[in-house]
Amino acid sequence: MTESVSSPAPGPAPDPDARRRSRRRTLLLALLLLLLAVTGLILWIFIGPDGDDGADDARGASPRAELTRAANLLRDLPALHYTGTMGIAGAQEAAGGEDAQVDLIVSNPADALGTLAMPSGPALDYVGIDGKSFLRGETEAWRGFGMAEKSKVLAEHPSMVQPGMFFSQDLATTLAPPALAKTVRAEDVPDEKITIGTPVTMGDHTCTPFHVDDTTVCLSDQQADGARFVDRISFGDTAVLDVEVPSRSEVERFSTDFRAELPEIRDAVDHRIHVTTQILRDYKGKCAPTACVFTARVTVTYLGSTSEPDASKAVPVTYSWAVDRDGTPVELDPECSGTLTIKPGKSKDLSCTATGPSVGEATQGQYHGEIHVSDRALTEEEHQRLLRLAADNSEKIAALPDPPTPR
Repeated sequence: MTESVSSPAPGPAPDPDARRRSRRRTLLLALLLLLLAVTGLILWIFIGPDGDDGADDARGASPRAELTRAANLLRDLPALHYTGTMGIAGAQEAAGGEDAQVDLIVSNPADALGTLAMPSGPALDYVGIDGKSFLRGETEAWRGFGMAEKSKVLAEHPSMVQPGMFFSQDLATTLAPPALAKTVRAEDVPDEKITIGTPVTMGDHTCTPFHVDDTTVCLSDQQADGARFVDRISFGDTAVLDVEVPSRSEVERFSTDFRAELPEIRDAVDHRIHVTTQILRDYKGKCAPTACVFTARVTVTYLGSTSEPDASKAVPVTYSWAVDRDGTPVELDPECSGTLTIKPGKSKDLSCTATGPSVGEATQGQYHGEIHVSDRALTEEEHQRLLRLAADNSEKIAALPDPPTPR
């Protein structure tokens, strides 16, 4: 008997569209995995194996980029507070090679207030404005800076000091935040002259030295908005200064104190100027009837280089006559005291009429006269201009944003 075997009914034919969709999904998945791998590789290259996704993380940046960010942070700060040491021309020899101690606050517009002191002596008060530096102190303070012979004279008035007398550059204009930012940015220094040293401890944190030619900028591990603060700056062997950012209240107190100090510089003198007098007409004997006319020639000499701009600038000279007859002071005409301006290398003759007192029936007497002169660094107009400038600068400081908080 023959058995019959039934065959299964044929199934539906495979759908070609389904196969294409499957292959498409596989391809898309492979592309996605490849994209994720490439993205991870890029992040590893730019952030590093230990990096995170923080936008403020500056690790791995070039030295130039680090310095640029730090400079941008400095540029708009209201003020900076400097403490440290600085070599003072002529003072190191007198102090056995020691540097002066510096404590200064310098504002954004380059107003400055603080002190300079040799380690073993009292401090000189420092005021800086409009590119001019003024020092004031007692005799012992000036002695400490190697000015023993001139200390008594220097202690009489504030002194306007020029770059070269105490400092190679004007302190206030060199250390103002925008000027320090320019130094830190070091645009004129090639990249190959910027190197990084080993981090050092600064209080409760560390800073990393960036050697920029002959300047060292130590950048803190504390930062704001991805920029690191400048903790210290060293100018070769000349100065080593720690840098702090004052709070808003400290800046306001500085502005108040600074304006209060400015009237003191009204009588400042410039020691590049030498004023001499020569009595042209004097009465050593009798003078009749009761009045005498004294005349003196006042000459101004500039002791600095004749190529300097100030070598031809008129100098304010204050003068005052003193006359006596037989030892008794006599009445003087109004022109016997006052202030005038004289250009270096020039002279002016000053006269004074002295009227003696009646002494019984006497109409004659023994007269003696002398003139006292003092040069001034500023005319009254210049001093008033500086007062106005200080007020304007105070408003500029107040308008700047608050200092950022380090983290």
